[in-house]
Amino acid sequence: MTGPASYRLGVDLGTSTTVAMLRWPDGRIRPLLFDGSPLLSSAVFLGPDGQLHTGRDAAHLARGNPERLEPNPKRRIDDGATVLGGVEVPVRELLTAVLRRVGDEAARVAGPIGDLTLTHPAAWGARRRELLADAASRAGLPRPRLVGEPEAAATYLMGTLGTRVDPGTRVLVYDLGAGTCDLTVLRREHSGFAVVASAGLNDVGGLDVDAALVGFLEATYGRLSTDAASRRDLWAEVSNAKEMLSRASGTMITIAQRRLEVPLGREQFDNLVAPVLRPTIALATSLLRDTATSSNPATQVVLVGGASRIPLVATLLTTALGVAPIVVEQPELVVAEGALHTFPDRTASGLPTASMTGRPVSPRPGPPVGPVVGPPTGPVVGPPTAPVGFGSQADLIDLGVAADRTGSGRPVRRSRGLMGAALTAVLLVLVLGVVGWRYAQGRWLTGDTLLGAGRTPGTSTPSTGVSPQPAARYKVTQLPENLCGKIDLGPLATRFGQDVTAPVYQRNLTTVVGTASCTISRQRQGQTLLSLTATAFVYTDPSFAVTTQRQVLDNAELNDSDVRAVDGIGQEAFLSKVPGNSATTAQTAGYALEIRDANLRWTIYFIATKITGSGWTATERTDLIRDFESSIRTSHARLIAG
Repeated sequence: MTGPASYRLGVDLGTSTTVAMLRWPDGRIRPLLFDGSPLLSSAVFLGPDGQLHTGRDAAHLARGNPERLEPNPKRRIDDGATVLGGVEVPVRELLTAVLRRVGDEAARVAGPIGDLTLTHPAAWGARRRELLADAASRAGLPRPRLVGEPEAAATYLMGTLGTRVDPGTRVLVYDLGAGTCDLTVLRREHSGFAVVASAGLNDVGGLDVDAALVGFLEATYGRLSTDAASRRDLWAEVSNAKEMLSRASGTMITIAQRRLEVPLGREQFDNLVAPVLRPTIALATSLLRDTATSSNPATQVVLVGGASRIPLVATLLTTALGVAPIVVEQPELVVAEGALHTFPDRTASGLPTASMTGRPVSPRPGPPVGPVVGPPTGPVVGPPTAPVGFGSQADLIDLGVAADRTGSGRPVRRSRGLMGAALTAVLLVLVLGVVGWRYAQGRWLTGDTLLGAGRTPGTSTPSTGVSPQPAARYKVTQLPENLCGKIDLGPLATRFGQDVTAPVYQRNLTTVVGTASCTISRQRQGQTLLSLTATAFVYTDPSFAVTTQRQVLDNAELNDSDVRAVDGIGQEAFLSKVPGNSATTAQTAGYALEIRDANLRWTIYFIATKITGSGWTATERTDLIRDFESSIRTSHARLIAG
């Protein structure tokens, strides 16, 4: 038991950052500051002397020795140990180092801490929770109470905001962090909150938004960084611009190495990042649909995580769900502060557990998704849309964060082998648009039969019933090294013949999916008239092709009510407006064509802009779509011919 004058500490040890809130004996709650900020980097650096450094110190030291940094120790909780600079370090010690830093700062401010509450993902089992509790004890902190992050966030509504949440009300906690999006539906009960369902996307977050902006800049101006320092500056500048656009309608991005000042407005920003956010909105919609019952009297939506402060997040959720989410000034602090208002039960064994019931479920359609800690052990299908305009590889190496070698510029955490084991997860980020696709390992299959599934060609609605799953028809080795050689612009080349720029292409082969991409653009006086980005996917498991096509269709229909089937290309194909361009400007026309043929999928994005005269007329848009479809029909025939 803690005395009436004791201080209480709530800690949210996050994947990228850690937040700690301190409650004074008089009831005041304030965040702990680390180097002047309420956000402590969760990264841990192993010094040559064996000392573990955290926060800003870890970031500074890792500039010269990135192999000694673990940027996301929470993700390694199932690994037992990780290798830093050739030294095996228990993950427990990494978590302990972060919590020790929190405890030292709390002791400096308040003296001995009488009570500690730690939060954890809703899907964590007893072993993970016990490891977290043990790390706190090793750090010199009191034995913690443990509560789920969604429960803490929901409790924040009542404990801090004073929001009335009647029994039976559902609360959707939308947690968009730096690298992941976790969604949880809870039900208000008389004794607290019960988890009804949870799901997540482990490859969508604030870093993807930054990658979208970097991709746009490099697609427009070419490669903007040549060394680690300039790459670091570019990504920092982009992140600052993103944060400013959460408060202002416009900003400038300074690219010092090229002496460029690039203006960026809120509307343009929204168009660029909407495809990053769309999969999270679709998942939220699906999760609420799957948990709906006739007895649900109301629904509340609360935004958590630093990336959720992007205004477009609230706009998209309001449009999709019909419920205006609760927006707070500092969403990063919600979970840690909410933890101070929760009082979890303790089991007979003394191990603290959150008073939550229910089991995590995955939304439909698609394969199960949910929080993943540590390297994935099975196939994970990435976001179903990949918009146009992504530039060349940013090749970021900063603070132990390396750009993956597929060329996206999306910062991907360094994955170090455990005791010399082979890399168990392959992160694939394609230079395609403003968001990457990533997949995990599996095993290639081959076959020779062909079965249709999904949308019925020639109709505007999906086919009913469950379609048979196709066998694999294509092999990864059939993907051309230069996909651009298969793209025939046809009449589009005549329409947009000015200032032909060099195509950008790449090929990536993994054990789950092979990809080949091509970006073609036409410009006039430095302004882009046409941009076409195509990606071909060959899946080892044909069911992924079917599932992903359906996911893409679902997301397209969220964005565009005029999605239509296209005949004569593969087994199924549909056309929609490019995400973010459903209300296309007069000068811009953007369309996406999605094609599936057995275990082969195409994703083609086409943006055309008029830079002189009046905007596109309805007739011109119709002709443009016709020419676009004609081009892709020819290109598809070329590709499957080998």
